[in-house]
Amino acid sequence: MKYKGILIIIFLVGCNSAIKNENAKVDIEEGTKTIISEESQRNNQNLNTTVVVEPTKNSHNNYWVGFFDPHSEINLQDKTINADEGLYWSRRNKISISIDKIIGDSLIGHSVVAGNHRPFYGKSIIKNNAKEYIVKEPGDDQYDGQFTFKITKDKLIGEWEAYKKIDIPKREYSLSKKTFKYDPNIMLIRRGRYGDWNKFIDHGTQYEVVDEGTPDEEIYEWIQREYASSTEKIFEINASNTLLTKEVIENLTNSDLVVIRNTIYARHGYSFKNRPLRVFFDEQDWYIPVHADIKQEFTEIEKKNIQLLLKYEKNAKEYYDYFGRG
Repeated sequence: MKYKGILIIIFLVGCNSAIKNENAKVDIEEGTKTIISEESQRNNQNLNTTVVVEPTKNSHNNYWVGFFDPHSEINLQDKTINADEGLYWSRRNKISISIDKIIGDSLIGHSVVAGNHRPFYGKSIIKNNAKEYIVKEPGDDQYDGQFTFKITKDKLIGEWEAYKKIDIPKREYSLSKKTFKYDPNIMLIRRGRYGDWNKFIDHGTQYEVVDEGTPDEEIYEWIQREYASSTEKIFEINASNTLLTKEVIENLTNSDLVVIRNTIYARHGYSFKNRPLRVFFDEQDWYIPVHADIKQEFTEIEKKNIQLLLKYEKNAKEYYDYFGRG
């Protein structure tokens, strides 16, 4: 048999399964940890109150926001995540840049990306009759580097280069000015399901021979997997303006609970370290990462809901599905 080529792809067909998450580990990022009293937890039982919470009027700032892309000269071979066509990460992250102060030719500001909040400072120079800023992060973090950018009327455009040798040592960006404002009433937009490429059921490898018996026959190799993913419930439940009850969440899947809890954090502009969560929320147009620590930002409703969601999250059944096709 002549093997013209072998193609490794993900084979996906519709199939649903739910199993108990026996070895579940609840992932709580340091910047989101909160504790409420036992009395508050008791008061949360058997209540079903929906409250339309008005956005905080003074909790907003202007940022330059967009995607922090690997530079075009970077070879991304073996660096991207391609678990499935619906679970693909090209190593881009949403970034927010704040220009905090400009004094003469000096500039002070900070960036927020991938769970890191980093200050920078530098100066402007004139290059090709245009003002260009060169600003540096402190250098005490492995992901620190130097930004070089120009500011036009509606864009901040430039490059960033790491001081140290890291996976993606150079990036480029074209950012738009946006205003962050906490709004507890924001709902998730249907921009795909959440899927965790670190949690899957592997059904092994399958093969198919195309044009068997001809000189041009090829062997295709499929890796058949089901990934932990969310359901439509994530678009229906708001844990920032509604006091949840066990009756509402006790039958939700683990991934649903994870997304509903983390959507609270996203509304507060939290920048996620967790990669699958970061990829999911980066696709939400309203999401602006502006904080690496939001522990003091939660409302009382959110604190109670977070505790309730965490209580059920560890032992909830996980929903595994062939992801992204259909």
